[in-house]
Amino acid sequence: MRKEIRVSKSSIFKNNNNNDKQMDVNKFYELRSNFILIGITGRMRGGANVFGELLCSEANPFIDENLTNEIDAIKTQNTNEGLKHEILKKFICYDNGSSKNWNKFELLEYKKVIFFHLLFDCYKENGDLNLNLIKKIIQLGKYRDFKFERFGNTEESEQFITNQLREFLNKEEIKNYLITFNFSCPTLEECLKSKNSYEIYNFFFDERFSKITNDFYSLLDSYSLILRQRLIQSLSLYYRLNGRIDIDEISEIDKRISEGNFEISLDNIYTIAKTINRLVKAFRDINQTCNIVIDSLKNSFEINYFKERYSAFYLVTVNKNEKSRIFDIKEKVKKLYENDFSKIEFEFAENKKFDDNEYKTNDFKNGLFCSPDIENCIQKSDYHIFINDFELDIDDGKELVLKDGSVNISYSEVKELVSKEVENNLNKKNNLKNSFVYKSLKLQILKLICLIKQPGIISPSSIERNMHIAFNAKLNSGCISRQVGAVITDQFFSVKSVGWNEVPEGQTPCSLRNIYDLKKGNNANTFTRFEKSDSIRNVYTNGKTFKENATDGLIEEAEISQKLQGRNCPFCFKEFHNSFEGEKNQVHTRSLHAEENAMMQIAKYGGQSIKGGNLFTTASPCELCSKKAYQLGIRNIFYIDPYPGISKTQILSGGNNPENNPNLFMFQGAIGRGYNKLYEPFMSIKDETKLRSNIKPKKMKPKLKDLEDIIAQFTPNEIIESIERVHKNPSVEVMDFSKINIDSKK
Repeated sequence: MRKEIRVSKSSIFKNNNNNDKQMDVNKFYELRSNFILIGITGRMRGGANVFGELLCSEANPFIDENLTNEIDAIKTQNTNEGLKHEILKKFICYDNGSSKNWNKFELLEYKKVIFFHLLFDCYKENGDLNLNLIKKIIQLGKYRDFKFERFGNTEESEQFITNQLREFLNKEEIKNYLITFNFSCPTLEECLKSKNSYEIYNFFFDERFSKITNDFYSLLDSYSLILRQRLIQSLSLYYRLNGRIDIDEISEIDKRISEGNFEISLDNIYTIAKTINRLVKAFRDINQTCNIVIDSLKNSFEINYFKERYSAFYLVTVNKNEKSRIFDIKEKVKKLYENDFSKIEFEFAENKKFDDNEYKTNDFKNGLFCSPDIENCIQKSDYHIFINDFELDIDDGKELVLKDGSVNISYSEVKELVSKEVENNLNKKNNLKNSFVYKSLKLQILKLICLIKQPGIISPSSIERNMHIAFNAKLNSGCISRQVGAVITDQFFSVKSVGWNEVPEGQTPCSLRNIYDLKKGNNANTFTRFEKSDSIRNVYTNGKTFKENATDGLIEEAEISQKLQGRNCPFCFKEFHNSFEGEKNQVHTRSLHAEENAMMQIAKYGGQSIKGGNLFTTASPCELCSKKAYQLGIRNIFYIDPYPGISKTQILSGGNNPENNPNLFMFQGAIGRGYNKLYEPFMSIKDETKLRSNIKPKKMKPKLKDLEDIIAQFTPNEIIESIERVHKNPSVEVMDFSKINIDSKK
């Protein structure tokens, strides 16, 4: 077959800009753009309400001159980081901020779902719906003796519920609307399954129902904020425990728990989560774009439900400076009760205790998985937002005093002082390329939404990159209590060491040991001489060895194997030893702390200076690790979740010269599963840009050497024939070789 030397002139010398052939790749992003589910977790008054309000703005909240100014300031400090945020703002504000890249969110309030459940339980019972609601609240408060006051367990609060709530519920507009509540199945889950999405949507997402719910809770707040908090917590707990509010059934469950029997059925653990799931489906069926933010998620098992069910689910922790958060709690109380100073002090103290209990609870360790466990929720987050609004000096939460010594300063005055302080800090650090300044709430939300809609539109910050390494490193830990990861970098964020909480090299981590091996003498080299000794008896008051105390009374291995269903049966030496001694001593942990391990890796494998460097840790350092970090000259410490203790006030702020004290920063950004989901692009940026724009480099005339290479593929006769055809018909798009000396080719 004859070969032709056909090199199209148009393809070589022209840039083929055919816009009609531009490929629409938006289809790839429709699932991300049309359905986003964000869950918010965090502590009381941590800023979740402000986060939700911004997402639910009708107008695009990112068309904001202040945001532009902040990006300009970042750009003067670090050009590349500034450019990243410019790209984000340009994306979200495309077409003057129209709905093409920005769609408002619908706020799905957790407390509203609880009220929805409560209405259903009251509707099912015989009699008037309103009277049943009043009766149910009072019963919940007085069915047993509570340590803390509840609605209904005092004469005053019972009278308030009976009179004020009845008056509220008897308003004509409320009565008329609640009549439309027609859910009469045995369970709410069955009703929601049987009803079509229009019925569910038209009731739950109606503005009238939102107003009734908000007014209901506001009425309760007017009497006592803390009693309202306890009511919602109790209702949530009982729905996860029992699936419904039946006082007799709840009393029986409470009795078993009080007797130490925590073997409670988990059949109802997802009761509220399933309701939220059906509400989300109803909203999605009715609306082409479904962007929903769920506030106040406080149970980590409900969070697992959403993570497993929705790839479009992102858990966001919203937090702020601790003293600022405490200030906000008191401000909320002051607004509710104005000049009633004794009530303000009482409500403030009780709400603060309530918040601490929700954060620090250990109920789940006893198998009571229905309780709030905010600390665990925070550890499961995909994205961390930290609001650095202002610093306060607070003495035990009683007296609010600003740094300048002024008392009872107004909120607006505080904000003004803060903005000046932030501006001063920026000016001081503008010349330091690798210094760190907190990003504003709005800028953090901008980044999150853009990365959800367009994964990989920018690359991670150096802070995120190193914290993600620390987060992944923690998964190496063999500690069965808590996994922590740490990374140490130099001042330019170049990684120098990675560590996780683990036993020293050459020892076996707790996760791989088995208490029945200790009892039977199997795998003896994995246990210490102290643990397996039959003679060391002078440590514990009962005169027994550690092995005897740990293994005496163990149930038969065959029985434990059935309970564990083939899983290993490890034990925590520190927990056992402290229990036998009657102490709570952290020094008996077998593991090095993650930060400590990272520091030792540097010394072990070749010393290098990390003075002025950075420490990244998934939990803020304890007192011991803080001292080591201080001694090594660590400049900045980034952490995700505060570790209990006094390391910040006692160690990290204890220098003679405050300038030498390390900076402690709460982490801002993506982590874990969220990091990969947000930063992994669907396709390379180059390929997508070409497909969207059809912009390609112009193809230039080949060099002489390129033509010689082409000619070399043909025989001299074939070349001569091609030249002759061109001379006969010049319109043929064949390269003219007539000017090339081909004699040598012959």
